[in-house]
Amino acid sequence: MIAKLLAFLLALLPVLPAAAEEAVPAHTERVATIDWGTAETLLALGVTPLGLAETAGYRDWVGALPPDIAELGLRATPSLEYLAALKPDVILSTPQFTAIEPMLGKIAPVINLATFIDDLEPYRHAQENTRRLGALTGREQAAADLIALTDARIAKLKDAIGTARTRPVLVLYFQDDRHAWVFCRGSLFDDVLKRAGLTNAWTGGRNFWGFANAGVDQLFAIRDAALLVIEPVPPAVRAKLAARDGLLGQMPAFAPGNYEILPSVWGFGGLPSAGRFADLLLRHTELFERGHAS
Repeated sequence: MIAKLLAFLLALLPVLPAAAEEAVPAHTERVATIDWGTAETLLALGVTPLGLAETAGYRDWVGALPPDIAELGLRATPSLEYLAALKPDVILSTPQFTAIEPMLGKIAPVINLATFIDDLEPYRHAQENTRRLGALTGREQAAADLIALTDARIAKLKDAIGTARTRPVLVLYFQDDRHAWVFCRGSLFDDVLKRAGLTNAWTGGRNFWGFANAGVDQLFAIRDAALLVIEPVPPAVRAKLAARDGLLGQMPAFAPGNYEILPSVWGFGGLPSAGRFADLLLRHTELFERGHAS
């Protein structure tokens, strides 16, 4: 009943313009966000969001969070009541959530930060978004430092690979023991691979976010490639890989020594995820060497 009443009262308020930095107090830190990539970038700049959607999922897929961040509910349908109670100066969104921005805009100005768009250059847009967030929160130097640090982390990976003959790299999240999200052109992971001088093993179709929802049988054709599986891994998948059991256990890509399971890193994030991914790859450069395993 309270939520319905709040929604009714919000409907009576004027809609504030979306993406209106001029409507936000200068150098504010009263920021709420429903996007995990934006949240990790804010935290890297030294700004703790007032609230974030799906905080438990963030901890599983992205990383640690300060304990005082309020839970806003689902990303696609955040609690307007909780969000309004926080009194944010600005709400940060992405194109994925455009449909709910008119309602969010009745609480505070909404700024939409796009990373994944048609030009397939998410890393460059992550840099641009970092600069915008730095200007918004008065952390311009921190933003410049984050951009430089992330570039340096990728450059270190590229230097470590050097002129070695490398195999293509396949990067995926398992959904279950028969389906996986395979990252391809247009993804943040693919951008990091390219900048480090590595090649993506997946040449099939892709979606807007730069991944393919593939059946594991589609991976049979991929032979001489280094495979990176990113946590969290479903228990059934982990068990079959360990036991070399079932379809997964028979696939060349999952032969022992041919793949690594990496700690969680968000494939739809910003520069912090890109830098973390580069650091994780740096630990396994021998896996990319042609002839390492097949």
